[in-house]
Amino acid sequence: MQQPRGFEVESIEEIESQKREEEESLYAELIQRSGDTINALVNHRYVSLAVLAFVIGLITGNQTLIALTAFLLTVVVLAWLWSRNTLFGIFYQRRFHHTHAFPGEITEVEIVMENRKWLPVTWIQVEDNWPFAFSPTQEDVLAESNGDPNEGVLVNAYSLRWYERVRRRYELKAHRRGVYEIGPANILSGDPFSLFERLVVTEERRHYLVVYPQLIPLEELGFPLHDPLGDRRVKRRLFEDPSRVIGIRDHQPRDTFRDFHWKATARAGQLQSKIYEPTRGINVVFAVNIASFEHFWRGVWPDMMEYTLSVAASLANWAAEQDYAFGLVCNGAYARADQPVRIPPGRRSNQLRMVLEALAGVKYFVTGEFGRYVLSESPKLPLGATIVMITPFISDMIATATQRLMNSGRQVVWVTLGKKKPDSIHNVPHHHVPIPKDEPDWTEGELVGISKEEQQRRLTARQRFLEQRAAQEQMLETVQ
Repeated sequence: MQQPRGFEVESIEEIESQKREEEESLYAELIQRSGDTINALVNHRYVSLAVLAFVIGLITGNQTLIALTAFLLTVVVLAWLWSRNTLFGIFYQRRFHHTHAFPGEITEVEIVMENRKWLPVTWIQVEDNWPFAFSPTQEDVLAESNGDPNEGVLVNAYSLRWYERVRRRYELKAHRRGVYEIGPANILSGDPFSLFERLVVTEERRHYLVVYPQLIPLEELGFPLHDPLGDRRVKRRLFEDPSRVIGIRDHQPRDTFRDFHWKATARAGQLQSKIYEPTRGINVVFAVNIASFEHFWRGVWPDMMEYTLSVAASLANWAAEQDYAFGLVCNGAYARADQPVRIPPGRRSNQLRMVLEALAGVKYFVTGEFGRYVLSESPKLPLGATIVMITPFISDMIATATQRLMNSGRQVVWVTLGKKKPDSIHNVPHHHVPIPKDEPDWTEGELVGISKEEQQRRLTARQRFLEQRAAQEQMLETVQ
C-alpha cells in the first residue's frame, strides 16, 4: 500500500514568515533572559578571596600582593561581563525535513547554532530532550535522561567565532506510533575561564513529531478489494438532507412530525410538509474501540490497541483514496485530556491527515463504554452515514447498540479484531480480522479465577466510575 505523503505543503510565503517569527521570538527571548545579576559577581568565591588578600596586602604593605589582587579582580570582572553578554545574539533552531512519518521511515533534522555578534563564544552547550521513539539513527547519540525513561538528551557543544554559523544534521527514525515533544532546549554558556555560567531554558521553543499508525494493505487484512466494507447497497440509496429545505408540499401519511412546515400550514389552512434536498453523499464514520478487553480489570493489551489503530488508519486511507466523506469517533483520549476523539466526516484535503494525527495521539485511556459512546455520537452524524465499528470484541452492550442503530435507520459494519470471531447479527456486514499475535500469558493464567474484590482493587477511579454508571444504566433499561 502506498503511504500518503504531501501532508505538509505550505506556500513559500508562509514558510518564510514562520521562519522569521521563530528567529525573532527566540532572539528576543535570549535577550530578555541574558546576563548575570550583580549578586553573582559580589558573592563569587574569587572576589571574596581577592578582597581578603587586598586587605592583607594593605595591612602588611605588600605591593606584590596588592597587584596580584587587582589583577585577579580585573579577570573576575571581565569574566562576569563576558558571561553577561555571551548569550546576546545567539540563534538556535531545529529544522525538520518532515515532522510527520510512519513507523520505520527516516527523516532528517538540522540543528543550527549561530553567533550574531562580534564577541566570540568560547563554549556553549545545548541539551534537547528527545524521545527514543523518534531518535537519531546513530548509536549512542542520545545521553540518558534523569527524568522520563522514554526520553534521552541530545547534547551539542560548540565554540563559535564572531558571526559564525554551525549546522549539524542527524538522521531520525520513527519507531513507534505517537505524538512526541522535542524540547525545551537548555542552552548553557559562560566566560572563557568558566567562572560564571548562564543557563537559558527555551520553554516556548518546542516541536512536535507525529508518528502515524502503521498502514496495512487491505488485501493482507482479508478485506474484499471490490467492496471492503460490504455496504455497496447503501452507496446507491438516495437520502434527504433535513438541514436543506428546498420547498413545501401537501402533507402525506408517511411524513413525520418533524417534517411539518407550520408557517406554511397556517397560511394554507391545511397540513404542509417540507421538501428536503436529496443527496447521494457517501459518508463513512469509523468508530474505534481502544479497550483491549470487555472487562476493565483485565488491563491494557498494547499490541491489540496498536493493531486496532492500524486497522482504523488503513481503512481511513482507503476511504480517502475512494474520495469518500469520512470521519472518526473514538472512545480514547489524547495525552493530558479526558475527552473522546471526534472528527466530523468530510472530504477536505487535510481530512486524512487529521484522522491519522488523531489516531497517532490516542493514549491508553478509555473514556467510556464503547456501545453507549457510539449511541451518544449517532445523532451528531450525517444522515445515511455508514458506521464502521472497529473493536477487539463484541459485548452485549455493543450488540444492543448495533441493533438500536439499525432500528433507527443506520447502516452498521463490524470489524472485529479478537482471536475468536464473535457471533454476527442479521443484516450487519461482519469482517473478522484477528490480531496475528497471541494474548499475553497473564490474561490466560494469572487473572483467571481471581476474586471480585481483587478485580475491583485493580480498577482506576475512572474505570470504577464507568462500571458503576454502566450498571445503573443497565438497571434502568431492565426496568423499562
